Amino acid sequence: MLTSRKTFLPFALPSISEDAIEEVAQVLRSGWVTSGPKVKQFEMEFGDFVGSKETIAVNSATAGLHLALEAIGMTANDAAITSSITFTATTEVICYFGAEPILTDVDPIHNLMTPETLRQTIESKCKWNGKELRSKKTGKQIKAILPVHLAGYTCDMEGLMAIAKEYNLYVIEDAAHAFPAVHKNKMIGTWGDFTVFSFYATKGITTGEGGMVTTAHKEAAERIRKMRLHGINRDAFNRPGWYYEVVDAGYKYNMTDIAAALGVVQLKESHGFWERRTEIAKHYNQEFSPIKGIKLPKEDTNGIHSWHLYRIEVDPKIAKVGRDSLVEELKERNIGTSLHFIPIFEHPYYKKTFQYNRKEYPNACSMYDRSVSLPLFAGMTKSDEKDVIDAVKEILG
Repeated sequence: MLTSRKTFLPFALPSISEDAIEEVAQVLRSGWVTSGPKVKQFEMEFGDFVGSKETIAVNSATAGLHLALEAIGMTANDAAITSSITFTATTEVICYFGAEPILTDVDPIHNLMTPETLRQTIESKCKWNGKELRSKKTGKQIKAILPVHLAGYTCDMEGLMAIAKEYNLYVIEDAAHAFPAVHKNKMIGTWGDFTVFSFYATKGITTGEGGMVTTAHKEAAERIRKMRLHGINRDAFNRPGWYYEVVDAGYKYNMTDIAAALGVVQLKESHGFWERRTEIAKHYNQEFSPIKGIKLPKEDTNGIHSWHLYRIEVDPKIAKVGRDSLVEELKERNIGTSLHFIPIFEHPYYKKTFQYNRKEYPNACSMYDRSVSLPLFAGMTKSDEKDVIDAVKEILG
């Protein structure tokens, strides 16, 4: 057995530079720490980066998904289709409205919603009357699809958009893992009706907590801006005086200037972060490729992989040990792992509320039994990288 690391290596950590710390310190010294000029700067620079006409900063990607659904008029009479392999946030925001989340299975290679799995779900769980797509189970009208770009590999947006157009559905992309990813020479952030990014601590860039909504729909963007701050019709720092009007019952979803200051610098550093993650992922693939019984992640043949995660699948019939044993062995060596994700239909709340049948999601079930995410983040040292490689090769090789 290899000698254990002296310190624990998490599967992900943020990379915070001295420039970022100083930028945040300047905001703290300014006296304006909530939503203000720094949020506007971050929105503008992020929009320029991904090529989006409208960008709205929020305090989490969950908030962004919620506001995007609110902007299209989601109600308790509606439903939305999303992937069975995603974090609960993608599904829970549908539930906020009392709407029905309908799940697709995923492809067996990248674990994504595809045009094929979407079409299969529509044909088996929905009915089309020539004008509206409705759930066979509840009769609710399906209003949107929420594809999830998993680990940094992009969904087939052209195919999904074509199906959405066929059935008059909005497309709201969950791009929490997809910055800075590219699909067919077009950045993620400009494909769907809305795209929602996450700046959580483990993401490609971080604001601690935070998110961004991008869209080309100006009217919807204005709705989201208003609803992110109590339904007030003016941003606080833009008001001509004390007077304001609450024009709708909104939410408290605004990003702070403290968070945005961190985001401004992280955005400038993002290419370097991506290059380092890509370097580690390619090194992993090179070192692990001779090992029997594991499936390695692939380059994105339709664009640029963000390499947010490095996920492998362990075949217990071929590999020396199964996934669970690998996780335990790595933990004993002070190396952290994670799982992305426990399928939505496996969680007690969703089981009880929507009575999903796991037999309808064979690829998602297979992924759940085999998948594990290994450490991958820009701040990993060469020594960290070597520790992971040596440990995996010893356990599985």
